This record gives sequence, structure tokens and C-alpha cells, in this order.
Amino acid sequence: MNRTAVDRPWLPYVAPMAAFLILTALEGLVSKRDGQTVPLAYAAAYGSKAVLVTAAAWACRSTWRDLRPCPSVMVLAVSVAIGLAVAALWVGLDGKVPPLPLTEKRVAFDPGQLPATARAAFLAVRFYGLVLMVPLVEELFWRSFLVRWIAHQDFRQVPIGRVTPLAAAVTAGLFALAHPEWLPALITGLLWVGLLRWSKSVSACFVSHLVANLALGGWILARGAWHLW
Repeated sequence: MNRTAVDRPWLPYVAPMAAFLILTALEGLVSKRDGQTVPLAYAAAYGSKAVLVTAAAWACRSTWRDLRPCPSVMVLAVSVAIGLAVAALWVGLDGKVPPLPLTEKRVAFDPGQLPATARAAFLAVRFYGLVLMVPLVEELFWRSFLVRWIAHQDFRQVPIGRVTPLAAAVTAGLFALAHPEWLPALITGLLWVGLLRWSKSVSACFVSHLVANLALGGWILARGAWHLW
């Protein structure tokens, strides 16, 4: 057995999420010149983030066991419905909620600024990040690890799906603070922790997150709502 997994069982859950947050903070900085985003630099920065976070997630793939077993058809149907509701929530509240103080806005990068070949490559990587990478890393961190760790620091003693009121409140609150769109993120965090409690399945939350991001990504692409990237 890997010694790190024994001594620091939290690390495989935290490392990919930490890599994602750090690289997200850096991508906007390294791709700017004179305060303006340089299109090719931003595309390269996002591509690098996708590679590095994917590598971290793969290195920490022992956590993927938490995705088993596969949910039932009914659970999957509910997960999809909640995912679509989440996407509608983010679209419906867009521009209607004042930002929190000190909250950073998204880069709002328009891929139309890129040459055609680079644009196609960027969109493919961006959708991979939005639809697969982010749901995997976030669900394993928020709904598999943190919900249980708040209940008991030896989180491995806590069955997946056991959610205390404190864990629900803290994870939903932190999830909100991690997003510029804090109100839809707060409601989303509560919906997904509720789905976790009901389904006892991290995979259900992953599927719901995937569906929500896919639907939202389609909306962004169709409407040019790049501020929601």
C-alpha cells in the first residue's frame, strides 16, 4: 500500500483540487500583457492547466474507487434532472446577483480571438476541462472528502452519503465562495450535497455536475456568454 495514502489519506483528494485552484489563479496573470489578455497565451495557460490537473488526478486515482458502484437508472435520471436545473439556475441568475466584496471576476475569454485551428483546439480542451476534469476533481474533493472530513477527521470511518448539517452548510458555503457567481453556487452546493445524502453516491453528483457543465457550456457557446466560462 502507498505510504502516503496511509499517513496522509486526505492528500489524494486535496492535491488535484489545490493544483486546479492554484493554476486557475495563475492562468489569468501569466496570460496578460499591459492589463490585457493575450489570446494565444491564455489558451496555452489553460491547456497547461488541463494537462497538469489531469496528471494530478491520474496520480491520485486511488480516490476514484469512491465513484463505485454505478448508480441505478432512477438515481441517474434524478442526477441528470438536477444537473439541468443547476444549469438553468446559473443562466437564470446571471447578472442578477451583486458580487461579493473582493470576489474576482472570470477572465471571460472569447475564443473567437484565436486563429481557427487554435480556436478548435482550445474549445476541445476547454470543454474537456469543463465537462470531465472539473466535475471529477471537485466531486471527489467536496462531496467525497470534505463532507466526510467535517464529520470526522478520520473521514474513512464515515460512509459516503452520510451528511451532517454542519458538513452541508460548510461545503455549500465554501463552494459558493470559490465561485464568482456565489448565489447559484450556494444553491448548487446544497442541491448536490442533498443528492449525495439521498443517493449515497459520489457518481450521482459527478453525473449531475457533468450534465450541468455540459448544458451551461452549450449555452455559453451558443450565446457567446464568455463571462460564465
